[in-house]
Amino acid sequence: MKNQQIRNLERYAIVVCLSIFVQSCDSPLDGPDASDLYGSISVDLNVELKISESNAKISEVPTDDFKVEIRTADDLIYQTYDRLADMPLTIPLEPGNYYIRVQSPNENTVGFENPFYEGVSDLFSLNYGDEKVIPVTAFMSNCMVSVVYLSSITDFYIDYSTSVSSVSGNLLFGKEEIRPGYFPAEPLEIVATLTFLNADGTSTSKLITGSIPSPQPQTHYQVNLDAGMVTGTGSLSVTVDETLFSEVIHLTEESMIPVEGPILQGDLLITEIMYNPGAITDTEGEWFEIYNASLQSIDLFQVVIKKGAEVQHVINEHIVINPGEHFVLARNINATVQAGYLYGSSFSLTNTGDEIGLANYGDDGINGSEICYVNYGSTGFPDGNGASLNLDPGAYDVEMAKSGTNWCLSTAIFDTGDLGTPGSMNDSCVL
Repeated sequence: MKNQQIRNLERYAIVVCLSIFVQSCDSPLDGPDASDLYGSISVDLNVELKISESNAKISEVPTDDFKVEIRTADDLIYQTYDRLADMPLTIPLEPGNYYIRVQSPNENTVGFENPFYEGVSDLFSLNYGDEKVIPVTAFMSNCMVSVVYLSSITDFYIDYSTSVSSVSGNLLFGKEEIRPGYFPAEPLEIVATLTFLNADGTSTSKLITGSIPSPQPQTHYQVNLDAGMVTGTGSLSVTVDETLFSEVIHLTEESMIPVEGPILQGDLLITEIMYNPGAITDTEGEWFEIYNASLQSIDLFQVVIKKGAEVQHVINEHIVINPGEHFVLARNINATVQAGYLYGSSFSLTNTGDEIGLANYGDDGINGSEICYVNYGSTGFPDGNGASLNLDPGAYDVEMAKSGTNWCLSTAIFDTGDLGTPGSMNDSCVL
């Protein structure tokens, strides 16, 4: 999903208004009472929770337990009230320069249901006889993260979870986790693990990763996870909602991490074979195409190219092909501009037919398990002279690919002048 729309998400803040009434006697010299040396304040706390209609279900934030500090201009605490509910209506206060600080009773740590609010007023001066209203706005100081699994995941994957972590800790968003998580405004790493069931009853997991390098306070980051089942592509996007600007961070299938371990049979398919080019010589123009039929990225490093049981070439580069991607391996750079890897003269495609296969390396390159193979000299395969043998797109299956009735000659012209579709979806055959 390479173009995720920004949704109407929620940003919210607590607006705290402290109405501070400063009142004094006519003069500190009117009498011996020490109270004559003070003004007085009373605090009227009004709280408004601003939320969007899309998140109207958020309940009002209770403020009785908010901590209130009255501080001097040089940052000394003049008076502290651990609970707003315990603050008296009238507070003695000497004339001077002050500011008010408020914060919610929790800590700014990683956790579900843990929004942390704090706010500081402007510096203000109090003189005898003053009466002032000092507003204080308390905003959410941490950032909020939620994870949304789209239907392409919930309908087809047997398990899925997402870990969001920072230096302060991590949270795991499982299948049923709909609560937002809260983090200090520091870099976040995202790792989603998706598990699907193979045809043989085994399960395979793939990873999708991303990051939020500079999260901001009072901002909601919604992580949207998608994984297509037709092509196998997967993506992660992060939508950002806050007042000043909107931003979308796209992390597509290029950020997927190949899952380690042997490649399963049928995860890679041989889908096109050019064994007898007409526009250039065989030594220049031979190539074959493979396709990632799995739902995970695959590293081709140490994949073995075989003729029958004989090892012909071991791929010696880390080449990652993503789900749904075609990839061309060629004998010579002149074979096609789509050639992504050259196996050289160590391997050739016999014009009279041969069995070509891919296998895992195993312990020594010889005993690795089979991934796929095609015997293009067997019954039903067409003769490819100047045209590649082309597996019908409807037969992209490890067993169906073995039958010549599912193959035909390509009809599209590619860059050398011969017929083929190297590196792209094959022509459909009339079966």
